[in-house]
Amino acid sequence: MQNHREKILEVIQNLIEARGIIFTQIVNLAMSGELKHLEDAFDIGDEYDFKLKHFESIEDANVQKLVKLCKNTEETIFTIMDSNGISENEVNI
Repeated sequence: MQNHREKILEVIQNLIEARGIIFTQIVNLAMSGELKHLEDAFDIGDEYDFKLKHFESIEDANVQKLVKLCKNTEETIFTIMDSNGISENEVNI
């Protein structure tokens, strides 16, 4: 049986994974809408390191709700880590 700290670490890892899923959805939604013009800027296989700040000025209300959710998830992750004395070395951020 896992102890409480191990469960908290599991919760944090799941939240990190959820944040990644949310962020991917932000990118996909923005690229199908307001950022559709960027579609031709990338070739298949190209990689670009988008950050959440790239999407903060998007006007699409759906993207904005997802940005807010992503920020709230990040805040929750770090709050749980701080309140339980968990360092970034203990989780896969």
